[in-house]
Amino acid sequence: MTVRFAAPLIAAGAIALCTGASAAPIMRLELHLAPDAKSRSHILFLTLGGRTYCGQISNLQRYVNGSLACTDYGPNGDLGPGQRAGRAEDWGDPAYLAAVARVPAQLRAQGVKISKLVLVGVSYTGYANAELVATHPELRPAALVVVDSYLDLPARYAALPSYHETRKEMEAVLGGTLQQVPQRYADRSPSHHLAGLATAIRNGMSFVDVWSTSPREKREFRGATCSRLANAQWLAELARRLGRPVTGYVTQMRHAHALWNRGRGLLELAGIAHADEHVPARRVIFKSGGGVPAGSFC
Repeated sequence: MTVRFAAPLIAAGAIALCTGASAAPIMRLELHLAPDAKSRSHILFLTLGGRTYCGQISNLQRYVNGSLACTDYGPNGDLGPGQRAGRAEDWGDPAYLAAVARVPAQLRAQGVKISKLVLVGVSYTGYANAELVATHPELRPAALVVVDSYLDLPARYAALPSYHETRKEMEAVLGGTLQQVPQRYADRSPSHHLAGLATAIRNGMSFVDVWSTSPREKREFRGATCSRLANAQWLAELARRLGRPVTGYVTQMRHAHALWNRGRGLLELAGIAHADEHVPARRVIFKSGGGVPAGSFC
């Protein structure tokens, strides 16, 4: 069962969630529910970022016979892969994240049975999912899987050349450059909400953070997804806050291929499902108070 709508739509036979009363809602929602979602419990995959990112985890949904909820930022005009015109991701918009955080409870209220909540994201949506959990640990997800992404928005911005479309998009959505509104960039970074991630982990969430340090990845993203400030620095800090080790996974794969080609292996790393395929990654242990291990960044 697939349902697409933007509140305040109430459609017969569809699941209607309230995301606001304005003519231009802060959130759009696309649902792919298991046929018996109201009679049996299923894993619910949740991801942000719209249709482009939704399709990238649909294979995992089918693999576990689960349900999938994909949210999109209201102002976003991105209509699909390769289409950039009108794109405006949320970049940590608190109002949007608050609306997304209500989705699982609203689905349950309308009869959808959810056994586990699992967030999976790659590139931009890896960051977006991490920021959602970091600011809303009350979601209590079973797992958060982040692939070839970044936990620090200022570092992501700084890696972009001045002419880049993503940099211009960030400036438009956040209301200025990093130099003009530095606190706004910090406030929308998982790196500045590690207490929330730590709370989610203490509540039982499995956190799987996978990134490539290959020369191609470093060159294509100017180090934004593999630099010390992308992931490694913050996993070391997260381990310190938790008072116990945190594991990261370093690959040499092409961007996003850990999800596209070895997604089932990611679910196994997260303890969600057994798989006959494994992610060719090196485990890196970040010890509490142990600093950033060599080889964990490009």
